[in-house]
Amino acid sequence: MAKLAHYGKFGFRSISARLFISVFLALLTFTIAFVILSQFAHNNSDDAKNRAIASQIMTQIEPFLTEARTLTAENNLLQARFSLAVIKKSFDIFDESLNAKIGLYNAQGRLMLQTENTELPPILHPEPPWISQIFSPSPSHTVVSSPLGFSLWYENRTPSPERPLMAWFNLFSGTILLFIIMSAVLWWIAHSITWRINQLSQQMSRLGEGDFSVRVPEEGNDEIAILAHGFNQSAEKIEQLINANNLLLAHASHEFRTPITRIRLQIEMMQMLLDKLDDETKEKFNKRAAAVNRDLTGLNELVESILLVSRLDAGHALQASEQVDLYELVRQECQHYPEAELIGEPIWLIAQPKLLTHLVRNLLNNAMIHGIPPVSVYLYQVARIDDAATIPQALLDNNSATDPDTLVINNDDTESKTPSDFLKRLTRSKEKDKTKSDKANYAVLAFVDQGTGIPVDKREDIFSPFVRLKQEKKGSGLGLSLVAQITEAHSGIITTDTWQGHTRFLVVLPLNAKPNRQALEQPPKSAP
Repeated sequence: MAKLAHYGKFGFRSISARLFISVFLALLTFTIAFVILSQFAHNNSDDAKNRAIASQIMTQIEPFLTEARTLTAENNLLQARFSLAVIKKSFDIFDESLNAKIGLYNAQGRLMLQTENTELPPILHPEPPWISQIFSPSPSHTVVSSPLGFSLWYENRTPSPERPLMAWFNLFSGTILLFIIMSAVLWWIAHSITWRINQLSQQMSRLGEGDFSVRVPEEGNDEIAILAHGFNQSAEKIEQLINANNLLLAHASHEFRTPITRIRLQIEMMQMLLDKLDDETKEKFNKRAAAVNRDLTGLNELVESILLVSRLDAGHALQASEQVDLYELVRQECQHYPEAELIGEPIWLIAQPKLLTHLVRNLLNNAMIHGIPPVSVYLYQVARIDDAATIPQALLDNNSATDPDTLVINNDDTESKTPSDFLKRLTRSKEKDKTKSDKANYAVLAFVDQGTGIPVDKREDIFSPFVRLKQEKKGSGLGLSLVAQITEAHSGIITTDTWQGHTRFLVVLPLNAKPNRQALEQPPKSAP
């Protein structure tokens, strides 16, 4: 609270005040620069030329001015006047060739010489400050000075023709340059204010991805500092709650196992006393014992699911990833379900086999309990995630027993196949799909039962914990939630849709690298 009180008063340090002042100063600077640029653009572009000519004339007459000053100092006025006459003659010659008014002023600013037919000011006024020169019209004459203190007035008798195109070009090019400079200044202002917001946004993204240990620096004394302080407090609180929740789930799951085991032992011991009971009592006891065992099995599965959820939330589930034969893993699980069949191709990927076993088992249980058997499991691979919803035609044909070259393992005829036939078909399948496997990036598992599909408005809810669409059906409500978490832990996606009028669950897993997050956020397109 003390730190928040410290952040209570910002003054000119607040973001709004700094942003207003920065933009105001930038606009003021831009306005002044634009006015100056406009004046320069409208000024006569011949001014530089006239100044250059005047400087050359001054350079040529400087020796005569030096000589005249020396003779005057020696009181030789006649020779000094002769030097001034030479300068006057030079002015007339320049006037004839340049058609210009030329005058010479002494160090006190008094007019000494001027060309014929010229009326120059008798007193040379000092030049105004540069600020007033900017905001006043450009004079038609040019004045240059010499080191001796003399000043030369130069003015064209014929005004230079106006060149508006050149003025507009100067204005346009100068405006472009000024715009580039001001854009750079405004970018620097915006970047200096918003870089901390960008940093905070990046850390918030990491928090949203599950990294609750992220923190941001609390620098400055403004609104962003308060936001950073609040973010750090929230992240710390969330991290504590998540850790406490995971710890509670893990401990509770472990503690539940002990009474479950004791109850099972008690039931087994009670069964030893059945010999002392009559047949009718034995039958009633066996029914009750079977019901209790079923409930204990369900409770044990619930405990296992809760423990797995806590491991997934804690991020410890993928510590033992290895190369997995996905086809063999699914085949072994399908053997436990007489009404399930696997149609697919051999696929290897880096994964956690125990988690994938849970995934396949839960999806098969879900199809058997909440769906309508039989269940067909299709296993194939695709290059693009958009193609995941399209089951290869070869597998569909194989399901109809029309393609002998595609590998099919069905629980009803698994035992009748010899090892040599299995190896031959496995080899042919690998050779047939060699080109496709080289380009494949994703493995796809499609679980199809005979149900009519899940309502569209419920397809997202079923992956939430403890959600059951039909309450009369058995189940803990954690199966599909665990499947979604396991899929996400492997950087994959899971969706459900209706395929050819039947319920289908699609699981897409990357074969090698982690898939693009933006692609994973989009569900695969459903096949018609």
